[in-house]
Amino acid sequence: MTTTAELLNRYKNISKEIFTFECIVQLLEWDQQVYMPPQAAEFRAQQIETLSKLTHEKRTSDEYYKTLNELLEKKDDLSEDDTINITESLLLIERSRKLSPTFVARKAKASATAYTAWIAARTRDDFHAIVPFLRENIALSKEEAELVGYEECPYDALLESYERGSTLSLIKPLLARLGEGLKELIPQIQTKQGDSLPPTAAHPIEAQETFNAYILECIGYDFSKGRLDTTTHPFMTTLGPRDKRITTRYIEQDYLSSLLTGLHEAGHALYEMGLREDQAGTPLGTTESLSIHESQSRLWENIIGRSRAFSHFLHEAMREYLPAEYGASSPESIWRRLNYVTPSLIRVESDEVTYSLHVVIRLLLEAEIFTEDLPVEELPTRWNELYREYLGVEVPNNRLGILQDVHWYGVGFGYFPTYALGNLYSAIMMNQIRKELPSVDEDIARGEFSHILHWLNKNVHEQGMRYRGPVLAERLSGEQLSERPFLEYLKNKFEK
Repeated sequence: MTTTAELLNRYKNISKEIFTFECIVQLLEWDQQVYMPPQAAEFRAQQIETLSKLTHEKRTSDEYYKTLNELLEKKDDLSEDDTINITESLLLIERSRKLSPTFVARKAKASATAYTAWIAARTRDDFHAIVPFLRENIALSKEEAELVGYEECPYDALLESYERGSTLSLIKPLLARLGEGLKELIPQIQTKQGDSLPPTAAHPIEAQETFNAYILECIGYDFSKGRLDTTTHPFMTTLGPRDKRITTRYIEQDYLSSLLTGLHEAGHALYEMGLREDQAGTPLGTTESLSIHESQSRLWENIIGRSRAFSHFLHEAMREYLPAEYGASSPESIWRRLNYVTPSLIRVESDEVTYSLHVVIRLLLEAEIFTEDLPVEELPTRWNELYREYLGVEVPNNRLGILQDVHWYGVGFGYFPTYALGNLYSAIMMNQIRKELPSVDEDIARGEFSHILHWLNKNVHEQGMRYRGPVLAERLSGEQLSERPFLEYLKNKFEK
């Protein structure tokens, strides 16, 4: 009879092999978005399709499934960590086993193909060219929802991939309340902030790269375990336990744009760098959800990165890396530029306050796609209507509208709500950090971030998938997840 130790060893070996396959797929996708020549797109899609199929076959194999079930029968012999790993792995595998290798390969190829088509369509402002790809991606997502199943509506099956246990009936009212609170807050802030900001001086990309690398290293991003590259749509990816890569994009006339993007993606990377390496490939060595993932990026980009204390730190860092900007600015002017609130068209370049309204709009559109069968051809019109309603802006073209984000063209439906949920989680976490680290603002101002990172490592990163997001939030704060802490954080910040 196979012993518990032998079964655990088999489980860990298979998990490690699956993780290795996943990292290879992500390496191919990273190269596709960073360095791959355009003419290689078709064969790259085939490569990703093949490896995605192999990964899925290994994850859903009878050997792996049988091993997990045998371990579950020996639950009394398992440690708490092993029990969590086996239970969570089984839940993930049972969902995966509802998807055939053929379907997974089709979805992976569609994502890779549509990404290349999206790049071209976005460049030419040609939504019509992307319609067939988007229609196929929506059809694949609806097919996936039916395959994995749901209790209330198809969209819930897609949400489950990004925020476990979430449903449209739970998050739509939550984000609707957040949206209403923000719509009320925005004019109050705008009446206080005064005149519009003057343009900044241009800074060569090379100078911005050096400056950004210094700032990211200060907050804890380890360049011996990562890289900072340039791409169309910034992202972070894991290529191994000690390989967490990030990307950004640069605007010479706006040095803060690339910096904020770098902080955002570094927040993602710091989360993954903080996972338990001895648990790589298992649930305890895996991030909990994309909402918790976004809480880390939003915390570093916004709550820390747009704080007055961080503005003091940035200004001092400019003395060496951007001396012209150092002489032309002050901590107060930097803070004002970082926190100037004005409704805009582009989600990733929006201010901290209006950002979540961009996400609410996307959630409403996704809900209409999957619960009301909104036709693909009507999406630009509906997009523009919602931007007018929620942000009061007119969308001049599709490049600045429905073509701005990559997610739908990568078959990423259900992803967008995690950005706003991440904002809510980040406020809860920072409240607790302030309680336990009362000198946090002084630390930030002098460029000392190790205490913050240690707190996040211990309380969030090292927990892996031990707790669902709402449970983690309640353990940290003693309160259920709500929009209140985030709205209070914004009100307090701008009142001061």
